[in-house]
Amino acid sequence: MPAHADIGVELLPAAPLLLHAPPLRRTDSNSPLLRRGGRTLAFVSHYLPRGHTYRRTGENALWPGGALDPVKLIDDPTPEVGKWIQSVWRAPEGRLFGWYHAEEVVPCAKPLFLPHIGALRSEDEGKTWRTVGEVLRVPHAKADCSYQNGFLTGGYGDFCVVPDRAAKWFYLHYSSYVPEERVQGVSVLRYPVSEREHPAAQELWRDGRWQPKVGRQDGTPIFGVRRGWRHRDPAAWWGPAVHYNHHLDCFVMMLNWTEDGDGDIVQRGVFVSFNDDLANPAGWSAPQRIVEGGSWYPQAIGLGPDDGDTLAGAEARFFMSGYSAWTIRFRRGGTRPHVAPLAISRQTFAELFGIAPW
Repeated sequence: MPAHADIGVELLPAAPLLLHAPPLRRTDSNSPLLRRGGRTLAFVSHYLPRGHTYRRTGENALWPGGALDPVKLIDDPTPEVGKWIQSVWRAPEGRLFGWYHAEEVVPCAKPLFLPHIGALRSEDEGKTWRTVGEVLRVPHAKADCSYQNGFLTGGYGDFCVVPDRAAKWFYLHYSSYVPEERVQGVSVLRYPVSEREHPAAQELWRDGRWQPKVGRQDGTPIFGVRRGWRHRDPAAWWGPAVHYNHHLDCFVMMLNWTEDGDGDIVQRGVFVSFNDDLANPAGWSAPQRIVEGGSWYPQAIGLGPDDGDTLAGAEARFFMSGYSAWTIRFRRGGTRPHVAPLAISRQTFAELFGIAPW
């Protein structure tokens, strides 16, 4: 039996729920959510007028219900560059560490973007942040205006960060949009949790082993592309969201799939993959489709008092673009039952929420 073939996944209807609030139409990235002591802390991001993140809290509630408060990067060296906080981790002493996706504007015939990834820290529960350092970046001079996907000119972004079970390493699963198609797709980088104040000693998964990120920035994709990001209609995996599932005792990755677009990175489905050990990127199972269509940025967020976007159990809420009207259930045992992917269209969103997020 193939690895993880005994894991079943099912999406079921649930009462509509939003991570964001008006005036945001949707969230525009993975949304970190942490719980501690009955308090929920969430970060949601938007792209207008440029990329920025809001903080939202909830008291004695699983979900945030408070107002959206913009976070502040108090030592931002490039405030003109949009930045989305896409992952947050709480250290044992309580300090928050975060990672952002940034997009430099590239003056092509139509303004496009060159994304990169950096790290942050916060001493006040995410109200303000200081930069720690860059993690992955392509020089601005390597932006490629021949790209036709409608958004990107190369670079790295649309990622998630989760520590291993021993909290020894951070694993950053990211989307690679660089020109060489052989290294496009979803790849992974790691560095020691002990280096969180200075994200050095980085290693890339490359050619079947971990190698220091010295000189070369590109790793070997876990999930690659069939048609690259240079085209109007890429066929590619992107935007991973990883959590540890304490019911399954393994890690779960949600993935976007785009295909047959027209300069719009159209969403064709959401897939799920499983892995027992983050140190073995070759251990991810073949992606299984759970949604036909849908929207960008799928996430499973746990329902326990200490769960969140990186920790969940047998049942969680399933979000896309900050919207949820579904519970996701995981189960292990026997042969994986066949569950038809749930079709989620623009009309489905409009009927459930009165608006489509795209």
